[in-house]
Amino acid sequence: MLLSQTCPTQAFLHPDDLAAWVAGREAPASYHQTSTPTALSPLKLFSLNDYLGLASHPDVCSAASQVVLQYGMGPRSSALVGGYTSYHRELEQGLAGLKGTEECLLFPTGFAANMGTLAALAGSEDVAIYSDELNHASIIDGARLATRNTPPSVSSSSGSSSGNSSSGGNRLHIYRHNDLAHLEQLLRAAPPRQRRLVVTDSLFSMDGDFADLPGLAALKARHDFLLMVDEAHATLVCGEHGGGAAEAMGVAHHVDVHVGTLSKAFGALGGFVATSRAIKAYLLNRSRPFVYSTSLPLPVVAAASAALHVSQRESWRRRHVWALTTELSARLRVPALSPVIPLVIGSEEATLQLSSRLLAAGLHVPAIRPPTVPAGTCRLRVSLSSALSHGDVAQLADLVLASGATLQHLPHLVAQKRSGVAECCRADTSRP
Repeated sequence: MLLSQTCPTQAFLHPDDLAAWVAGREAPASYHQTSTPTALSPLKLFSLNDYLGLASHPDVCSAASQVVLQYGMGPRSSALVGGYTSYHRELEQGLAGLKGTEECLLFPTGFAANMGTLAALAGSEDVAIYSDELNHASIIDGARLATRNTPPSVSSSSGSSSGNSSSGGNRLHIYRHNDLAHLEQLLRAAPPRQRRLVVTDSLFSMDGDFADLPGLAALKARHDFLLMVDEAHATLVCGEHGGGAAEAMGVAHHVDVHVGTLSKAFGALGGFVATSRAIKAYLLNRSRPFVYSTSLPLPVVAAASAALHVSQRESWRRRHVWALTTELSARLRVPALSPVIPLVIGSEEATLQLSSRLLAAGLHVPAIRPPTVPAGTCRLRVSLSSALSHGDVAQLADLVLASGATLQHLPHLVAQKRSGVAECCRADTSRP
C-alpha cells in the first residue's frame, strides 16, 4: 500500500492486491513501492485515528524532518539515564498546559501510560481499582497487573466481552458501563481505610460514546477517590481548546490523572500522563514502563509539539470533523455521538460482506468482531478525520444505504444521544 504524500486518509493499492484483499486471499507479490499512483487503485481510509488529519500536515512533517537532519533519532536511552532533552520537556509543558495540570510525563505509548500508571498507583495492597467494563485493553491489563497478587473476583453483574472482569479479587471491581449507581454501590461496600482509584475512558473506542464525567466528579465529591481518565480518543477532538471531554464537560479540574496518546489526533506516537507534581514524581520513580523504556525519538517529539501548535491555530479542524459526524449520523440515521461511529450489523458474515463491498468500491472500513465487541454486535467501525470531505462521507453513506444493510441502534447510544452529553462536547468544538 502506497500512502498519499498530502492526505493521511488516502492510499493506493495495486488492482491485483485490492482484488485479493476483497476476496480474502493473500495479496500477490505484484505490488512494489516503485509503483506510481496512476497505476494503482485509490483507497479512502475510514479506519484511522488521525482525527484532525495532522499526520501529514506540512508543519508537522517539517518539524520532524528538521530535527532528524540535525540530531538523527536523538539520544537512545531511557529518560532517567540520558534520553531526556529540551524537546521532551517542551512537549511535556505544552501537554500540561493543554490539560490544565501542574506537570506531565511522557511514555513510549498510550498503552504503556495506562499500564504503568495503574501498576504504580494501585500496586499496593490497600488500593482498590474501580473500572468501567468497556474500558480499553490497556486499562484492563494495567488493572490486572496492579492487582495480580489477589484472588479472582467479579464485581460486574453483566457479561463483559472485553475480559475486563476476569481477575483482581477484592481490589479490582468492574462496574457496568456508565452505571454510576452500580459504581456507588461498589464504593460503599469498600472496607474502611481502603484507598480507591476509579478509572475510565472518556470516549469509548468501539461505541463512540462518552463517560459521564460530571457524574463521576459528583461521585468523587461524596466518596473521595482518585479519578483517572483516559482521553486517548478525545484529546484535541473535544473541548474549546482540544483539552478533551473533561474540558468540554467542565470537569477537568476534578480529574487527578489525565492519560493521553500522541498516536491519534496528534498524528505521531507516544503516550503521556498529565497530573500533579507529586504524582509525576511518583510515576517517574515507580512506573516501570517509563523507567525502563527508551525515550521517544526526537523527530516524534518534535512532530507532536508541532501538531499541538497546529491544533490550536487551526481550530477549524475540530469543527470540520464534528460537522462530518453530524452529516453521517443524519444520512444513516444512527446515533453518532463522536467521530468514532459504530455501524452495527449484528452477524459476522453480514458485517464482513459489507466491509468487503465497501473495500471493492475503494473505501476501507474495518469489520470489528468478537472478542473485541460482544457477540451479535459485529460492526463497521467508522473513524472520521478532518482530512475527509463531505463528499467522502456522502459516498460512504450512499454505499451503505445501497447495500440494504439494517443498522442496529445500541440502546445505550440512543440513551446518551437523548441525554445531551455528547452535545456538550460538540457545542464546545463548534464555536467560531
